[in-house]
Parts: sequence; structure tokens; C-alpha cells
Amino acid sequence: MTTRLDLRQDFHTHSTTSDGAASIADMLDAAERAGLRQISITDHVRASTDWVADYVREVDTQRSGREITVVCGVEAKILDTRGSVDVPADLRGVEQLVIADHQFPTRKGPVTPSEIARSLGAGRLRASDALEDLILATSRAVFRHERVVVGHLFSVLPKAGLDVEQVSHEMLESLASACRASGAVIEVNEKWRTPSVAVIRTLSSLGVEFVASSDAHHPSAIGSWDHVAQVADTVDEPVLHTS
Repeated sequence: MTTRLDLRQDFHTHSTTSDGAASIADMLDAAERAGLRQISITDHVRASTDWVADYVREVDTQRSGREITVVCGVEAKILDTRGSVDVPADLRGVEQLVIADHQFPTRKGPVTPSEIARSLGAGRLRASDALEDLILATSRAVFRHERVVVGHLFSVLPKAGLDVEQVSHEMLESLASACRASGAVIEVNEKWRTPSVAVIRTLSSLGVEFVASSDAHHPSAIGSWDHVAQVADTVDEPVLHTS
């Protein structure tokens, strides 16, 4: 039997609270027009962010009286191989955490993809070591919140001169084990068109759950599926996540 991603849910969107083009209210209106039954607002945060409490209250206000389920989330970058995530200390009211590879997490902290590429080119770093650091960091970061979505998995690789085909089956097994243990899910990201179909098939066979995410920064992108729809149509037995 083949199951499908639930395209009536969008687990990753942004408003003007961070770098989106529309207000929270406008994003929710767009989700309703798109016929979604659930949307997560997941604006970017850092450790220094001081508006989380106001943001949580605004999401609560804007979802009141709507039939669509609205999840209050944030997105933050993975920092290092300890699984540290760049979030404020107080995440009260935040119901979902998107962890993402905006930079390359290393033992010493986040490094830009271009710096990783230079180190690889100069022979100071092996591709396998860089990838193992990324997998280790992500596998530990999934335990940082009770409801974690791994955002645009491996989108950092081409920026660093790496190819997803260099990720070994053993690395994917390690990530899958962490996701199963923590209850984390991995998104199929429309904006970055990640992960690849091959990665999704492997992780799905290892018991990983997947969700649909637009990574929308504009209302028009909410629930607008191309890559996500192709994955839903072509991947054998992806696990359908229901919340």
C-alpha cells in the first residue's frame, strides 16, 4: 500500500515577525483560502530574540475563531555537534521548533558553507568528516524540543561543495534512529526542494515520518506544492504524519 504526504498541512511558514512579506493574519487567511486544515507559523529566532512572548500572544489572537488549526512555532539554526540550537532561553508557548542547517554545524560552532568549501578544497577537511558532523549535530538537535521538525534537510550541502550522494546509508540510519527516539519529523521542503527522493525513500524505510512544508515567505506560496506533490506521488510508502 502507498500512502501520501498530507498536502492539507503546511508545517513551515514565515510572517513579517521575521523575514516574511505578510502579517500573521494575512498568512492564516491565505492558508484558509488554500483549503489547508493546519498551518504552522515558524518565524526565525536567535538566542538574542526578545519578542517571543509577544509573538506567541499574537498567534493566539489571530488563530482565535478560525476553523484551521494554527501551530505557533519558530525556526532556528543548528549550531554545533552538541546539538545546540540558536534559540532564546524562554520558549514558553512555542509549540513547534524547526531546526535548520543555515550554516554548517561543527565541533567549534557554526561555519559558513563557503568556509567549509574552502577547507575541503585545500584538503584541510574530509567530506566524510564534514557530513558526519552535520548528521551528529542534527541527530542531537532533534531532542531540543518536544515537537521538532527538521527543516530543509541537506540544503546546505551544495553551498559547501558537497553532494547528497556522499551521505552514507549509515549516516541516514543514525539520523533515523534519533528521529524515531525523539519523535521528530522531517519536512519535505518546497522552497529548497529537499530532501531528495532517494533520501526520503531511505529514511521512510527506516521509520522516519515526513510532513509537507512550503517554507513560504509570501501568502501565495502557502500550500502551493510542486516538489512536495511530486514526492507525494512518487515515493513508495512515505509515512503519513497526522497531528
